[in-house]
Amino acid sequence: MFKKLAAVFVMAAAAIHLSAYNPPAGGENLFSISSPGQLTSASSSAGGAVFNVTPASQVYNPALQAYEQRIMLDAGFTALYSSDDPEHSFGSAFQTGILIPTKWGVGSAEMIGSFIPFEEMQTGKSFNIKSSFAKDITDKLAVGAGLGCGYFFGYDTDWSAGVDLGVLYKWGTLGALEDVRFGASLLNLGKTYTSTTVIGINDSKDAGAFPGIATIRTGMAATFMKTSSLTGAFSADVSIPTFQNFIFDTGLQFVYRDFLTLSTSWECNAREIINGSPNLLPSLGVTFRFMFNSANSSFMKDKGWQESEMAVSTAWQHMYDHINAVSGGATLKLGLKDTEAPKISLWNDMGDEK
Repeated sequence: MFKKLAAVFVMAAAAIHLSAYNPPAGGENLFSISSPGQLTSASSSAGGAVFNVTPASQVYNPALQAYEQRIMLDAGFTALYSSDDPEHSFGSAFQTGILIPTKWGVGSAEMIGSFIPFEEMQTGKSFNIKSSFAKDITDKLAVGAGLGCGYFFGYDTDWSAGVDLGVLYKWGTLGALEDVRFGASLLNLGKTYTSTTVIGINDSKDAGAFPGIATIRTGMAATFMKTSSLTGAFSADVSIPTFQNFIFDTGLQFVYRDFLTLSTSWECNAREIINGSPNLLPSLGVTFRFMFNSANSSFMKDKGWQESEMAVSTAWQHMYDHINAVSGGATLKLGLKDTEAPKISLWNDMGDEK
């Protein structure tokens, strides 16, 4: 089985070199601008600076969700405005998804919509669905696989379908760093959007395939500071779309009393810079996390969800000279995380009780 997968991978790598690399500006981030968490998470294959997984995390690494214990719901919306394109001033993107843990592993599904018409960031109109299944092999190692498909319209029509593979390793402590994690993924193994009329970064012709086929992404994340009230962490990722580009992402997060999170991320896309479409300003975001009680609901109480956790986020980024992106979203985690180990009673202990 491994040899067959390796053969498919080699043939895909050979095929993609036959065509020129010319995605639209922002095309490699087609799934990464639809919520504040995506906008500021530094595209992390290791789960973000502070490990915080949602259903949308599968777009970076389908193994990230393996350790989740609670059902999750998420939703996000991003509004984009261009001050330099009077005919197409507004664009938008959205996402909504669900994550469900089972005794066999963790499954999730996410729907992503993108409607971006700007000349300087023309990723077009598309609906995309991502689904994945992740499994923890040990307390430190997890693997995952995902399936995706999409429909593109408005600038000719096209479709996409592909497979994502990922692995996550929780190292632990490394020198002065805590919660060190390493992640790696192989994304978009299949057909991406190839038959469109959107403008590529080499604007002398229509865009080529995007997002990049057979994209390798790898990175790490760790906590560098931790006190009773404040935690600081970072992430750093490298991705190689279609073996013809180099993208570096880095993120920084500070968490105050597990309630307030301040986030920033920065990306350097080599081919966009070379072709005169740089996007070098950082994103900024804030997240508020709180618990709420729904004990008055018999349905929630019967499911053990009378106490649940919600995170509400917002983010902003100035992109591609004249585009501003403002995003808002929420994630709901039903119930409380089980952090208490089971209690085991031995026969001798029972015999001592008289």
